[in-house]
Amino acid sequence: MRCLRVRSVTGRNCPWFAAGALLALAGVSGCGNQYRPVVTPIAPTGPAPAPTSYVVAFSQPNLVPGSASDPCPGTPYTQPGVVTLVDFAGDSVLALATLGTGPLTFALDSTGSTAYSTNCDGTVSTVPISQTLQSKNVLTTTLPQNPGNVNTLPTNLLAAATGQFVVEQNRTAIGALTGSPASLKQEIPVAPSVINAIGTPSSQYIYSISQGNGTDGSGVTWGQCDPTSGTPVTTNGEADGIQVSTLTVNNRIPVGICPVYGIMTADGRRAFVLNRGSGTLTVIDSSKNQLDTTTTNYLTGNGTIQCNPGTSLCLGKGPVYADLYTPAALLVTANYDDDSISIINVPINGPVEGFTDTPNFGQVLATVKLATGSHPAAVTVLQDGSRAYVADEGDGTVTVVNLSSFTVESVLSVNGHPRSIASTYNAPIGKVYTIAQDSPYLTVIRTDTDIVTSSILLQGNGVDVHTTTQYAGTSSTTTSANAITQSRSSGSGAP
Repeated sequence: MRCLRVRSVTGRNCPWFAAGALLALAGVSGCGNQYRPVVTPIAPTGPAPAPTSYVVAFSQPNLVPGSASDPCPGTPYTQPGVVTLVDFAGDSVLALATLGTGPLTFALDSTGSTAYSTNCDGTVSTVPISQTLQSKNVLTTTLPQNPGNVNTLPTNLLAAATGQFVVEQNRTAIGALTGSPASLKQEIPVAPSVINAIGTPSSQYIYSISQGNGTDGSGVTWGQCDPTSGTPVTTNGEADGIQVSTLTVNNRIPVGICPVYGIMTADGRRAFVLNRGSGTLTVIDSSKNQLDTTTTNYLTGNGTIQCNPGTSLCLGKGPVYADLYTPAALLVTANYDDDSISIINVPINGPVEGFTDTPNFGQVLATVKLATGSHPAAVTVLQDGSRAYVADEGDGTVTVVNLSSFTVESVLSVNGHPRSIASTYNAPIGKVYTIAQDSPYLTVIRTDTDIVTSSILLQGNGVDVHTTTQYAGTSSTTTSANAITQSRSSGSGAP
């Protein structure tokens, strides 16, 4: 019989065990301490968790699209608006909740954790973004009334780190909100026909964008900048620089004719105002709260981008929306009036140089023509920098543009006539989402194949859509936070 020497857990040696009897004797005492096998569990390693990214869609049952002069219908809605939360990974509806009636648009805060909507009933709704979202979690604030018991109409909203700033269209003011639910802290008088507010979460200044101005533009009424209004506007708009710490207007900056939208770089150093009427971009040095008067090869001394000097390469006509690709300092505009997008170089030097414009700042790299009648209302840049996806409200398509070759790659048919578009990228797959005022479906496009893969039914027709991050799995500060924190409602020249 062969013997085995076995070491006990205390390190002492047993003189012998019969090999065949070893298992049978496991429970019997031998010399020294009893043998006890020691097992160390090994935790299994599964696949990495899916990135947390949600799609947030707002809709309204029996939606009536607003007119050029009034974003809300004459007959008030009888049903509340609805927010739908969709999972990025599975294209499944995670939660639904109701909010104020007649949502016009909404914005997300910089973390993507809270949505704020402006509603036709004169309220602002605060919506916590969570898989456990229920209607009881939605908080609603009623804004002050005008003389004669007319509700304030909030048309747009900017979510900042210090609170929210809401455009009060019929009060010619920006309302600073604070708390939860958001309540009015202070009204800030601004130039007439205010249409939007722009900024970033860390901005020292935010900008109220008005289609009139405080000098000679008081006759510009909201709605007059719509091309079908029949009353052309010839006076400049105004950007009022509001210092966040004091909630006061510190500078009134002239912009182009009929501004409809604006966007700020993620670092808060430059702001761009899109002037549909004059077909220009106004550049604001937001670190100094003044026009960017740097004269580069492409930027004029009055802070205007329009054409490359000495060439026929110009910004497209009627810019109405823009998105930024921060790593390559590219600004992409959707030009509604000539069916194009423009790609513009907007790099600035670092702090050693005092955040100055580079010599090629403001260079129009390309203006890419789309299909005639496409009328691009919005654009989103996929955050690998490869392509721009354009919501073509005119013909019910999405145009895919290559940002290396500046060429159209494909044109995809989607649900309705899309007005809003958003994207999330997670290598190697991204997704693009569109929503339309004449369709109850959220369209989902996979960017690795550029085909429509899902149509998700909403409760009511679409109002607006955002994603909680443009780059899943990373901080939102790596991309343009402006695309999340700022809203845009339609009317007065804005599609």
